[in-house]
Amino acid sequence: MLEQPAIPSLHRNLIRISLASFVLLTGCPPDNTPLIEENEQLKERIVKQESMMTTLQEGNRVLQEQIDRLNQELRANEDKFGKQLELAQQTGQGLSTEKQNLLQQVTAITQKNQKMHADGKKIKKQYQSQRTLRDRFRQSLQVNNQTVKAQTLFHKMPDVTKAALQALTNNGYTLMAKMETDQKSVFITERKTSPSPSIELPGYRNQYLMEFEAQPDNQTALKVKAQYEEMTPGGTIIQVGEDEVAIIERRLIQAIRQILDPPEQGAPAKEIHTPPVDDTEAS
Repeated sequence: MLEQPAIPSLHRNLIRISLASFVLLTGCPPDNTPLIEENEQLKERIVKQESMMTTLQEGNRVLQEQIDRLNQELRANEDKFGKQLELAQQTGQGLSTEKQNLLQQVTAITQKNQKMHADGKKIKKQYQSQRTLRDRFRQSLQVNNQTVKAQTLFHKMPDVTKAALQALTNNGYTLMAKMETDQKSVFITERKTSPSPSIELPGYRNQYLMEFEAQPDNQTALKVKAQYEEMTPGGTIIQVGEDEVAIIERRLIQAIRQILDPPEQGAPAKEIHTPPVDDTEAS
């Protein structure tokens, strides 16, 4: 009987404990702050990574554009340098050919200059030898010609000198030297050995000194001196007599007279031509 009142007290205690637990459960929620902070940090990291990816993608795009541009420039430079190389090769071949041509020209000019130099030395030597012989012979003839009697021709001196040149030409003589003035002229011929027909006979050689001097009344005094020599088959020179020399001199004078005063046969006088002349004047 005495124990019955204890049951309600137990119920009351259980009720109190349940209410206290409910209050505790509903009044004190769990602490989620660390999770929230971690989520925020993850979100920030995601945002940063997305921003970085965007930046990288933009950088990749810019880099690709630069690569494309460099490739275009590279192809353009390759084309440009290829054309320059081709042009340089063509130019190089042209320069090589031009160089070869220039070298050939230089070689030809050098050979020509060497030949001209050698010819010049040869001509100079011949000229000096010829001048020496001419001077000796002229001095000899001038001394001898002082005793030669002048022939008077009734023609002006220019006509006589032309006739003399024609007579010399007709007989195969050329002038070695001459001196001409208004009043006096001197001709010296080359030494010549001529086959017939000529003034002298075969086997002889001859050289003339001729002096022309103008005289009053359109007359001309003519002196002719010949150095007339006989030649043996072996080439030995034999001096001939004065009479034979005089004959050769008179023959030339007669040839000049025939040109100036041709025989009266109704035929016109022969045309006077000038033979080749050495431009060296007698001094």
